[in-house]
Amino acid sequence: MIQVSGLVKHITDGHSNKNILDKLDFTLEAKQSVAISGESGSGKSTLLHILAALDNADKGEVKVAGLALNTMSEMQADKFRKKHLGIVFQQFNLIDCLSVWDNITFPARLNGLPIDQYHSDLLKQLGLSSHKNKMPANLSGGEQQRVAIARSLSHKPSLVLADEPTGNLDDNNSQRVTELLFGLCKTLGLTLVVVTHSQKVAAFADTRLVLERGQLQAVLNQSTEQVTNQNTSKPQNNVSI
Repeated sequence: MIQVSGLVKHITDGHSNKNILDKLDFTLEAKQSVAISGESGSGKSTLLHILAALDNADKGEVKVAGLALNTMSEMQADKFRKKHLGIVFQQFNLIDCLSVWDNITFPARLNGLPIDQYHSDLLKQLGLSSHKNKMPANLSGGEQQRVAIARSLSHKPSLVLADEPTGNLDDNNSQRVTELLFGLCKTLGLTLVVVTHSQKVAAFADTRLVLERGQLQAVLNQSTEQVTNQNTSKPQNNVSI
């Protein structure tokens, strides 16, 4: 599903270049949930933006669903995001002038898909049926994030990317939103990649990638709780999951 090879991203810091991502190599299989964690500045959000074709790597190759992101034009990247991606943002990013229902169904309409029972079921599963005709401003933070999750699933994407999806929520809402996001993606057979600082959120994922200074420091498998590069003096980036 996701293939990353020799990925490098750097920024200019004064008169020198600083690597944000440093020769990352890994493969993620379809229908898995993956959490990317690490300290601030480790490259988590940069990696997510590259996977979403919102940013370009300086070197290396990134493929999602067999599509090479690094060779896409801006127009091709737009089409890729519209069809293949569902994105959940920390700040919700709902359209203020649209109702809950219209926000949720917007990606499906954009892709020319029918609005049917699937969308009504999403509304129900996320506990939003009574809020269908409300405007985002009239919802709590937890409710808005549930709308954002439903919207990300509206067009049945192959990949869902979530950037700190519980960062603006209290503990109770964070738990509920996390359970819903991971549960629905599993039920629908979607690949889910979540960037998070939260250990509680990361614990829901099948696999956890730990970044440190732009390198893949460890891969933790939920079933075995094993660090794949343990007992090595240097992190091994070439990992298939």
